[in-house]
Amino acid sequence: MRVLFLFVITLPALLAGCASGPRRDFSGGPRSTCHVCRYNNDLACINVKVTTTTPRMELAGQTYYFCSDECRERFTKNPTKYLPK
Repeated sequence: MRVLFLFVITLPALLAGCASGPRRDFSGGPRSTCHVCRYNNDLACINVKVTTTTPRMELAGQTYYFCSDECRERFTKNPTKYLPK
């Protein structure tokens, strides 16, 4: 049963290009939301720990953070698709 659960959680992350797997580090430090993963309902990657190496993009004076470079590239191509309405 545990193997099936991990497969169900990991498969969408792999298909969406998310850099994380089912295990995440939720210890202290600043957090942000990967808007691409939120749009895709990829719950394993929505919560992003912000560090100096976290993929990011500046848009209209706001900094957006992402779980992976792939999500940053997707956001860059069409930011309005992923931003909350």
